[in-house]
Amino acid sequence: MRHSCSDIDCEIISPGRHVFPFTFQIPDRNIPSTFKARRGNIVYSLEAKLSRSMKVDKTAKTKFTFISKADISLPALMEPQHGTKDKDIVFFASGNISMSIHTEKMGYQQGEAIKILVEIHNNSTRTVTPNFYLYEEQSFFAKHKRKFYTIDIIKERGDPVTASTRQTVTKVLTIPPQLPVSLLDCSILKLEYRLKVTLDVPMAKDPEVTLPLVILLDKSIAAEERQQEYSWSK
Repeated sequence: MRHSCSDIDCEIISPGRHVFPFTFQIPDRNIPSTFKARRGNIVYSLEAKLSRSMKVDKTAKTKFTFISKADISLPALMEPQHGTKDKDIVFFASGNISMSIHTEKMGYQQGEAIKILVEIHNNSTRTVTPNFYLYEEQSFFAKHKRKFYTIDIIKERGDPVTASTRQTVTKVLTIPPQLPVSLLDCSILKLEYRLKVTLDVPMAKDPEVTLPLVILLDKSIAAEERQQEYSWSK
């Protein structure tokens, strides 16, 4: 609906440059974070329009980054994670290999360190080597179908565990400070993270354990994502 100065109170702007600061309140509800990828995006923008009598309206638009606040107090995010895997060695060797993976929680902030505890029982005749991965999984949904793509964020190799030994390995992976937060509240796309630990077993399929991770906004970042201020001038 278009209004004129006769309909509502308005100010006639004199010739020259004018700046009008204003505050925009983002709605307080579940809104997915900004997301940019080669195959899909979630983009937020703010538009201002200047109506001019007897002339075409002038419009200015600017994009902004929005980060949704995940509730770090949710019990599921703070609960310890655990996974196990066993494997029998039958080709050109013998014995059994098992590993048990433990992490302190599921939810981690950007830049936080993930402490991984791995118990390896190498009751075989081969030397095995643990590998550690942090990777992201992008999922896109359309017409009741899902396509997903994985990208390695971190990949590190541990020390070998010799045959017929038991060893507890501690590994620390630091989440990149600028890593995008998990995107879990959008119906058409998701950004999820996984921690994967594998055992490199020569001449055999490598056993692996995968645990879910939720990347949260760094607490040290000021809570400005709920309120953005913009200036538009013309």
